Amino acid sequence: MRKILYGVWKGVKYDNTQGGHAAPKDLPLDKINNFNPGNPIDALISNFGFLVFDESVSLAGILARYYSYVHEISCGRCTPCRTGSILIEMALRDAHAGRAAEVDWDHILESAEQMEQTSLCGIGRTTAVAMIGALTFFKDRLLAPAKPMKGDMYLTMTAKCIEACPAHVNIPRYIDYVRDGHPELAAGVLLHHYPLVSTCGRVCVKPCEKACNRNAVDAPVAIKEIKRYISDHSGMPISELFKGMDPMTDYTKARVAVVGAGPAGLNCAYHLLMMGYPVDIFDKDRQAGGMALRGIPPYRLPKGVLQKETDAIGELGGVWHFGQRLGRDFTVSSLFDDGYGAVFLGIGCAEGAYLGLPGEDTSMKGYRNGIDFLLDIETKVADGILPRIDGDVVVVGCGNVAMDCCRTARRIATGKVHVVYRRTEQDASADPDEIEAAREEGIEFHFLTNPVSILSEDGHVTGVKLTRMRQTERDARGRRGVKPIEGSEYDVSCSTLIAAIGQKVERNVLSEADGVLLDRRGNISVNSALATSRPGVFAGGDCASGPTILIEGLAKGQMAANSIDEYLSRGSVGFTPRTRMGEIIHDCRLLDDGADYTRILKRPRVETPHIPVSERNNFREVDLTISTEAAEHEAERCMRCYRMYAVVTPRPIPGNDTDRLYRRKPETEMK
Repeated sequence: MRKILYGVWKGVKYDNTQGGHAAPKDLPLDKINNFNPGNPIDALISNFGFLVFDESVSLAGILARYYSYVHEISCGRCTPCRTGSILIEMALRDAHAGRAAEVDWDHILESAEQMEQTSLCGIGRTTAVAMIGALTFFKDRLLAPAKPMKGDMYLTMTAKCIEACPAHVNIPRYIDYVRDGHPELAAGVLLHHYPLVSTCGRVCVKPCEKACNRNAVDAPVAIKEIKRYISDHSGMPISELFKGMDPMTDYTKARVAVVGAGPAGLNCAYHLLMMGYPVDIFDKDRQAGGMALRGIPPYRLPKGVLQKETDAIGELGGVWHFGQRLGRDFTVSSLFDDGYGAVFLGIGCAEGAYLGLPGEDTSMKGYRNGIDFLLDIETKVADGILPRIDGDVVVVGCGNVAMDCCRTARRIATGKVHVVYRRTEQDASADPDEIEAAREEGIEFHFLTNPVSILSEDGHVTGVKLTRMRQTERDARGRRGVKPIEGSEYDVSCSTLIAAIGQKVERNVLSEADGVLLDRRGNISVNSALATSRPGVFAGGDCASGPTILIEGLAKGQMAANSIDEYLSRGSVGFTPRTRMGEIIHDCRLLDDGADYTRILKRPRVETPHIPVSERNNFREVDLTISTEAAEHEAERCMRCYRMYAVVTPRPIPGNDTDRLYRRKPETEMK
């Protein structure tokens, strides 16, 4: 573990230049030894200050480059940040060039303090901290004779909402565009990451909102509602933006096969096509969408919305192969025999699980797993048939699939719909908004309740025997277990029992000859770059992680595309600097800086418009899009809680795209 040479962290000076190992007690230095293998972190700059680990580092040099990025991304809305960042950068460049004596450093310190105290957003308020610390405690080092800045710097501008988003979408940026009346520019920010903007704006479970700092003031910014507004007000439907485009296909590049047209596969194909690769997409179904199509009911996601967005893949040059099942019509090996240079497996977890109760018969009439139930209903609705269930329905489970099952059943069942879950409501993995919507629609919940056996007659489900559960002590992960309460059994009658407790990768899609290993849970085993055990084969989404959320699948698709590009262009899969920076931010809790939001003016969160409960007896979309006035009001609630982090290393960082992202090229002497 490297020791701190000198620096300032949370206002405390650390100087070990004469020996010693003083360090912040709450900073795990073992997490920041190296940035990438064999490339140690020589310096770290953050909202807490800066730390230098190597004597060869030029303090003026690294801070000059850091503040060049600060002023590049400063929005310019407030004078302290707009002018202060420029003044600081110019002063540091003068110092690095040996002209430190010509700079009014008292004025620079005053400018930095004004940035910290009066800037309107997190960029100005927190990036000034490092400069204030350097001038307060290490001015002699700042003004020392210039040293060339060797090595590399990787920089990330982020916020809690961005880090919580699996795709690391720059959420405050697209919210800014909405606030300024430019939803079409906001759409561009989202399209940088995925084409399913309308889809994600309707069904995302919004981990970003759970992380939003606005929770400390009143309520989180309605990020999902703003995203949906963007998709509906970007000048034309997102799907239309790609029509008539000339495909960017470069046929000198290797062909790539994407297996599975769910969110992960679609986004992998999207990004590969944007890079110019010829891409063929194989799927066992008759149209694209995967579980987003088959598992999300029309009252949440109208099928036309998803269909139009998946059409964008074809507009970009992607070639569809529907009705083609891996393991039946082709294999991983046969794809390579056909000349593909790389393969992405995004086959999902399309096989639903049953309850596994003693003596259960999965062929019993009225007994379904959640995945098959949703697929059956989706197929019938798509064919113009409104299904019907006679009698009551019991759904076991309380994840998002269970919520889709129970709310779907409520629309087609003649009787009551019950949800049974063995843990508490707080333990449920379903989106709380979905649970609340289910309650509004009259669905009855049985928490701390578990099925014991299935009741049947003549091969038909007639009910389920349940037992009440009690909570036990917490386990090593802090989660409380549950145990049955003896003698608490009771029966609930029903004609249909739906097990919505999990799903897994379909059997017989992969063989030993494919050379793709599975992990102990039956998922495809991948490394951090989503590479499998077979060279040239990558996997992502549900099939590699187990069932997850749509935005996670989209994120893995983009990551896989980048890894495939690296594999095909360099022959190996390398390092992803943004992933590594995210690990440092998380492990060192850099975003938990205790910012004071008590003086922020409270503003009510926009309410999502819905159709009345009385009209929810069909598959008409329930949630509606907010108005322009509401979207702009909600955008004003964003506090732009940006933070900027930089690491300095002695050797180049593979895949470093900092200069591309922020456009400014570093000065020659700083390379």
